[in-house]
Amino acid sequence: MLPSVMVRKQGLRAAGIALAALCLAGFTDLLPERMAEVQKQVEQVRGRRFLRAVPASEIDGTELKKVLRAKLVEALPAKEDEYFRTLAALGLIEDAPGTLDALVDFYASQVIAFYDPEPRRFFVVKGAEQREEMADAGEMGRDLIFSHELMHALQDETLHLDDMVKAMKDDSDRSFALQSLLEGEATLVMIRTAIQAIPGADESAEEAMIPLLSAGTLERANVPKSVPDYFVDQLFFPYVEGTQFVRAAVKKGGWAEVDRLWKFPPASSSEILHGSPYPAPAKNLLPADAGSLVPGSRLLYMDTLGEWTLRFLLGRALPEEQAAAAAQGWRGDRIAFFATGPKTGYLWRLRFDEPGSAARFESALNAARAKRPVTGSEIIRRDGADVVVAAGLAKLPDLPAFRSKENGEAAAASPVHASSKPD
Repeated sequence: MLPSVMVRKQGLRAAGIALAALCLAGFTDLLPERMAEVQKQVEQVRGRRFLRAVPASEIDGTELKKVLRAKLVEALPAKEDEYFRTLAALGLIEDAPGTLDALVDFYASQVIAFYDPEPRRFFVVKGAEQREEMADAGEMGRDLIFSHELMHALQDETLHLDDMVKAMKDDSDRSFALQSLLEGEATLVMIRTAIQAIPGADESAEEAMIPLLSAGTLERANVPKSVPDYFVDQLFFPYVEGTQFVRAAVKKGGWAEVDRLWKFPPASSSEILHGSPYPAPAKNLLPADAGSLVPGSRLLYMDTLGEWTLRFLLGRALPEEQAAAAAQGWRGDRIAFFATGPKTGYLWRLRFDEPGSAARFESALNAARAKRPVTGSEIIRRDGADVVVAAGLAKLPDLPAFRSKENGEAAAASPVHASSKPD
């Protein structure tokens, strides 16, 4: 997961509020006093007190890119070239050189300020006052950013975010759910802090501000073509859906319910999409030594992708509603990516709430692959509520409690898809 960042928001000038806006004139002199004031406002809104002041620094664009690159590389479960090849093999992105450079440039162009839990410091990007989007917002825009990032610092005091994220390195869906909780809470606190400065503001003001400050965060026309949609959508989901998730929790039980979520964070993107409580994801879908299931190969990494990724994958070829319906009912998945010589393959087992949901996903994946084939061949098999998908294998290996047609047992089978692209 990237360090928490405040990203550039488009089209907010009419409201006079923009996350991208930060008045940096005289920033070094203004920072300590103003941050202390906003810190008090965050404490009042959230009902929790800081244990200590949050240090802050400016960072220039060159250093920002170095920090972002280091954070990205550190968060990847495999070497960068191998990681991007695995995403391309599954069909989440196109295989293209320079993806990491494109991501670093893109993220750097969106960042105005961010809280980094590892040095426990709030950073503001130098020169941000020169950006066109920052002309109108002034102090209000600055305070919005301060309140959002200070909320992340408050979270970090209790949760120790860097340790939490590192512990989830082999479960990107759980990490994604945590990020959605954190960004959703920070966004809601930011909104409520801003509302305090508006005389007579009530819940209707909050309703009006939420779409401006959490949705419509980026105009697609402004995203470089070199940045895959997968990363763009993944970047903004926590701000949009995470805010709705946290707001529902506050309506249910006040900030005490969010305190409970701090102790028991959401375990999947399904929980963010459908609300708490949500069934815990299934475990042990693949053996821990899954690399041994593919002789002659090298295990790259294992991961849990989650319902959001299923939606995205299917949505690259199918209508959004169909993709969402086919992903619903997810109850867990585990994927092992491996390399056999220069080729990248995978073994992916998914579990759904009941056989009908598994059959719906299987059908949707077959339809998606027919419209947008993956490179090489892919095997899709279903048994009850489980679906297994594999590439780079002549046949499926034996898996616990999964009846495979290759072993002469009864199991629902899908066609083997082969792309016209060369292996």
